[in-house]
Amino acid sequence: IESWAFEDCTSLTSINIPDGVTEISDRAFADCKSLTSIIIPEGVTEIGNDAFEGCSSLTSITIPKGVASIGGDAFAYCRSLTSITIPKGVTSIEEITFEGCSSLTSVTIPESVTSIGEYAFMNCSSLTSITIPESVTNIGAYAFYKCSSLASINIPEGMTRIAERVFDSCKSLTSIIIPDSVTSIGVGAFDGCESLTSITIPENVTWIGQNAFEHCKLLTSITVPEGVTRIQDSAFAYCSSLTSILIPKDVTYIGERAFESCSSLASMTDKDRANSIL
Repeated sequence: IESWAFEDCTSLTSINIPDGVTEISDRAFADCKSLTSIIIPEGVTEIGNDAFEGCSSLTSITIPKGVASIGGDAFAYCRSLTSITIPKGVTSIEEITFEGCSSLTSVTIPESVTSIGEYAFMNCSSLTSITIPESVTNIGAYAFYKCSSLASINIPEGMTRIAERVFDSCKSLTSIIIPDSVTSIGVGAFDGCESLTSITIPENVTWIGQNAFEHCKLLTSITVPEGVTRIQDSAFAYCSSLTSILIPKDVTYIGERAFESCSSLASMTDKDRANSIL
């Protein structure tokens, strides 16, 4: 099915795709706002960019096991879609693939997937939990941004960085385990995780970005690993329940507003050095 074949057919409620079809091209069904369900035949191996983007009435879709490629934005803003199973042949969830799927509650990701692109699940506000297979070694920036119902998530062993704002505004996230393989935590990675009560930063982490834990209002204590030499601007700002923090001796820089409005902070190593910014 060629690109833009049925784009903006806003009154289209159903369609059958013949068995001989192997590819659904870019924007083939984009903005078919009345389309409620569709069956993709087993012969399809590729779903293009934006193929079903904006199909806001689509409640269910079965992706056949032969599909090996799903393009960016493929299901973005399918606001009525509640669940999706990604076939085992898919190796990458591209950027923005499920952005704005606000009714999506569950996603099954196979072991074949090695990367999750930027903004992939951004604003999936009904998503409560997701299991990321150990095969995943990269999760892009903003991948789970504003997944406000997400209460738990695992970060696979083998990942070396937590990207920029990847869990920003995940307001229901209560705890998270960062694997020992991680060496850097990006800008705003956990900013606005208001329900996060505890987090262990692995010893291998040498970089914690600006705003990394800003507005984590329930976080009570934190230990900064020995390898960290700089605490960036606003890294722990507005952590109003934070009572203690252990800063290693090798830290040479504490940025502007690093601990701003940490009103419960009572214990800090090398506290004198930090007094000027509290």
